[in-house]
Amino acid sequence: MKWIYSIQQKSKTALLLLAVVVTILGSNFLEKKFFTDINQSVTSIYKDRLIPAAELFHANDIMYKKRLLLEKYLVNPAQQDYGAVKKQLAGLNTQIDSIILAYETSYLVDEESASLHHFKTSVRQYNQLEEQHLANAATSALNTYDKKMEPLFYAIHQDLVQLSSIQTSVGKELLNGSKNISSGAYLVSNLQTAVVVVIMIVVYALLLSSRSLIPKKFQKFHLN
Repeated sequence: MKWIYSIQQKSKTALLLLAVVVTILGSNFLEKKFFTDINQSVTSIYKDRLIPAAELFHANDIMYKKRLLLEKYLVNPAQQDYGAVKKQLAGLNTQIDSIILAYETSYLVDEESASLHHFKTSVRQYNQLEEQHLANAATSALNTYDKKMEPLFYAIHQDLVQLSSIQTSVGKELLNGSKNISSGAYLVSNLQTAVVVVIMIVVYALLLSSRSLIPKKFQKFHLN
């Protein structure tokens, strides 16, 4: 009857080894997925958060340059070169447009899309008033400029602050997500280690089992 017992043991062992193989394959699949997710998360932090955040600071700096340039021109238009000032403002506007276009190509959350839309609207209105003041510099005064353009300038600044705040918030969420993924990968690594230990135990048990099935006279003969 030992051969029946041997077959039963081998069947159990085969099922156990099959379970081990499935576990290893599954853990490898999960591990690859974890690494892919981490790579995507890190890429998103850099591409969709760090770069746009830097561009927002650049946009704010450009807006201040535009404001100072126009204010300087309005103080004494007669002593300023209209063509040169207009060209400089046009160049700064082009930079703002490029920043907005690049920002729109990144991944945007709903709140971010709304803030960006408001920012674009405010910039467009500001540029229209800027062009009017520049063209009518002889009749425009700084107090008129302040009344009409100051609120828009402040609104643009607030939009940039809001967008920067969203960048920070979403960036933290992505970072926390990366940490969770790393924890999952660590658990999978521990599972693989446990599987290796199980395999070693199974192999050892098989060796003991195969030795116990050998008749004692053959074992003694082997020892002699």
